[in-house]
Amino acid sequence: MMSAVRILLLCILVVAALYAMRNSTPGYGEITAPIAIRGAVGERVESRDFAFGAANVYLARQVRVESFGRIKEYSTSGVWLIIEGAAIAKTETMTLTSAEWLADNGLRYELSQRFSTVPGYLPTERLEPGLPKPVLLAFELPEAAVAKGTLLVARSLVMPLAEELWIVLGDKQPTDIKSSVTIVRDSSGTPWTLAAR
Repeated sequence: MMSAVRILLLCILVVAALYAMRNSTPGYGEITAPIAIRGAVGERVESRDFAFGAANVYLARQVRVESFGRIKEYSTSGVWLIIEGAAIAKTETMTLTSAEWLADNGLRYELSQRFSTVPGYLPTERLEPGLPKPVLLAFELPEAAVAKGTLLVARSLVMPLAEELWIVLGDKQPTDIKSSVTIVRDSSGTPWTLAAR
C-alpha cells in the first residue's frame, strides 16, 4: 500500500517537473533569435557588421513623392511613419534588407513596399564599408501602433543569431501627425529633401 502511494507521488512529481521544463525552456525560435543591440533616435547604434542612426521622424496622413516633375500621392488607412537616417557597412559591401516596426503591443510591421523606387530607400541601398549613406524608411501603421514603438534594423531576417538594432524613437502622439509629408528627389548631396506640413 505504501509503495503504491510512493509510486503515485513520484509520478506526480515527474509530471510536474516535465510540465515546468516544457513551459520554461525557450523554443528554437527564441534560442536562434537575433541579438538585440539597443539605442535611441539621434544615436549611432552599432553592430559588428553595420551601424545605423535614425535622425528625423515624421508622422503623416499622406505622403507625396515628387520626382522628375511628377507627383505621386500615397494615402493609407492609418498613419505613415517616415524615418530619415544614415547607414554604414563596416567590413564588407552589404544591403540591409530587414527593417520592422515593433509596436508596444508586440505586433511587428514591415517596411512599406510602395516606396521601392524612391532614392535612398533602405532595402534598395548598397552600403560600402566606411561610407555613410543617407537612407529613408516608411511604414504604414495603425494610429494605435505609433506610440512607444521600436525600430528594428537587421541585415536579414533569415540569419540566426545575427545582431539586430532596436532603436527607440520616443513617444509619438496623435498631435504629432501632420497632414502630409513631401519627398522630393534632390540633385545635391542627399538623394531627397523632405518637408512636413
